[in-house]
Amino acid sequence: MKTRNQRLFVWLFSSLILGVACKKHVTLETTKSNTNLRIEINHFVDNVPLLFDSMLYTNKGGNKYSVTRLNYYLSNIILSNDKGENYNNSGTFYINGRSTSNTINLTEIPPGNYTSMRFLIGLNPTQNTSNSLENNVDNLNMAWPEVIGGGYHFLKFEGYYLDSARTKQGFTMHLGTNDMLVAHQSLPISLLIEENKPDTLGLQMNLNEWFQNPHTWNFNVDGNYTMAIPALMTLLKNNGTDVFTIK
Repeated sequence: MKTRNQRLFVWLFSSLILGVACKKHVTLETTKSNTNLRIEINHFVDNVPLLFDSMLYTNKGGNKYSVTRLNYYLSNIILSNDKGENYNNSGTFYINGRSTSNTINLTEIPPGNYTSMRFLIGLNPTQNTSNSLENNVDNLNMAWPEVIGGGYHFLKFEGYYLDSARTKQGFTMHLGTNDMLVAHQSLPISLLIEENKPDTLGLQMNLNEWFQNPHTWNFNVDGNYTMAIPALMTLLKNNGTDVFTIK
């Protein structure tokens, strides 16, 4: 038989446990994040804003060139905070360089101080299968031919250049197939995400970086066409890991 003191101890202990449980439940109810981040994407050639259809640019290999098309996918965006925790967004985002407004909206980001961001240029293998994306014009135009693997183009970067005889020639820098997925290097950011306070981050691509670091691309030497040529796509993929900066 329990003594009065024992019964009192059991009652107090039970009350404490119930109180903690109720408090934990309330905390879970109030931790749903209502935070949004808008990522604005712009395109430059070195420090000059991209202007399509103009023979204005020169790459490190000495080729003078213009740009007629710039289409690509970004996916698997990861934000890391100062506690080593990650916010993962598995979405796929189509970017058209000719659009006057290329934005990505991330939602329900846990509040915190975020210090780095990384992402893929292209689609991961689970997404990169034919007809896996919405059946719209943009995705259909990015389809990678079935006879060489299927799935989607990760990048279409096209234009014209002046060859060694100063004759205008076309170039098509294309990436596709799972082996050519570009894992962009981690970018440092300083981003304080707070509840109910939407924020904006600028992401800027330098097109000349596709032609340099680590490989200096020269159309007259390396060629002006990459699709289904693994050696050339590998050079382009390796150059693509640092094409973006935070602005």
